[in-house]
Amino acid sequence: MHQEKFLACAMEQERTLYRVAKTLLRSDADCADAVQEALLKGLRGAPLLRSEQYAKTWLTRILINTCKDMLRRSARTGTVELSEFYPAPDRPEQRELYDALHALPEELRLPLVLHYLEGFPLREISRMLRVPEGTLKRRMWQGRKELREMLSEEAI
Repeated sequence: MHQEKFLACAMEQERTLYRVAKTLLRSDADCADAVQEALLKGLRGAPLLRSEQYAKTWLTRILINTCKDMLRRSARTGTVELSEFYPAPDRPEQRELYDALHALPEELRLPLVLHYLEGFPLREISRMLRVPEGTLKRRMWQGRKELREMLSEEAI
């Protein structure tokens, strides 16, 4: 893939990449750093990408790996920032869903965000996360189940 085409694809994906980073990282600065680093890695590897069809999936996978690398580094150095949380929506009904979604473990939260909020098909998410499609479906089912339980407890 030519760098010009890659840059055009990357510009289209910038908001999606940031939201995916926000699913994994807490700090806005860390999210911006992760997106920037992923775009740089993608730009370097763009000539190796054979098909434009998978550019979006490929770039998202690079971002996920970059975020996980950052989390590992921060855990080793003890600089995990727990006090800075995601900006929450203003509407109370969205706030409950938002809080419940972010209370889920990463392995359940990430597939739900990628599918329902970012619109990725299951097959692509399976490739991105490097898990079988059946495992992905089970994680999504478990995530939806836990969300229902959390939200029904709040309603009581």
